[in-house]
This record gives sequence, C-alpha cells and structure tokens, in this order.
Amino acid sequence: MDEFLKSLEEDEEESSKPQKPPPKRKTKPVNDPLTDDIDSMLNDPDFETDRRKTEKPKKLQQYPPKKCSVVYIGKKESTIGQISCPNIRCMKCDCGVVCFEDFDWDGNIEYLFLRNNYPDFDRLKSKLKPVKGTIAYACQCNSVSVQKQSSVNSVKNSLKWFCGSH
Repeated sequence: MDEFLKSLEEDEEESSKPQKPPPKRKTKPVNDPLTDDIDSMLNDPDFETDRRKTEKPKKLQQYPPKKCSVVYIGKKESTIGQISCPNIRCMKCDCGVVCFEDFDWDGNIEYLFLRNNYPDFDRLKSKLKPVKGTIAYACQCNSVSVQKQSSVNSVKNSLKWFCGSH
C-alpha cells in the first residue's frame, strides 16, 4: 500500500512539472509543382493571405430613405411646386404602380383584367385610349386616370397607394 501511495505522489509531482512541447514533425519534401507554388506564395511577404485582416472595411454613409408625406400623381411638376412621386406602391396587391403618359383608361377596368395583364403595356393597351395631357395609373388591383396633379386620396378614396421611397 505504501508503494502505491508513493507512486501516486510521484505521478502527481511529474504532472505538476511543466511539460515539454511535443517534438515538431519533420516532413519529407514533396516534389509537387502545386505544393511548391503554394509554399512560395505563403513565404512571399507581399502576398496577402487574408484581405479581410489587412484592409479596414469602408463605412458607407447611409441616409434615411426619402419618402413623400403626401403622395401626388399627375403631371411631373405642378404650379404649386409639388412633384409627383416616381415610386408608388400598392398596399393591397404589394405591386408597384405603373403610369402611361398621354393615355386614359377606357371605361371601368375589371380587377381580373389588371391582375392578368399588369404591368405589360402591350397587353393593357386594349383598355387604354390616347388622350393628350392625361396620365393612366395602374397596379395589379386598381386603376385611375388623372389630368392634373392631385393627391392619391383626393382622386379615389379606395386607393391604398404609398411612396415606396426614392
């Protein structure tokens, strides 16, 4: 029993001593052109192995997106200085609003017609008629024509169009 305790104490003393690092392995040189190229690149001080570590990321200055407080449709600029919104979206169908200058919608446009033909002008033109000074607007669920600039809510109260930021 004494011998066993003595051996445990010796083992404990040896484990508390700092250990030597394991010996480095020596590898045989490989006569492979690919390995030689990799070694030469790694030993080249001008070769950057990781650009993310050496280059600082550029900070982009981000400004809050510009949005219209009141969405105007119609002529691009009015006499009162309001500008029509160039990026209108619809809350109901989640589609962008397209506009066709110098065209007017021919009568009442059915929902399914817009749903099936939006945003292709060639398919929508069967329900458009040329009228100078009028602009026809449409999303996938609604359509309206205007001759003068006005807010979306004043043209048709059921329109759920908003500025998609610019």
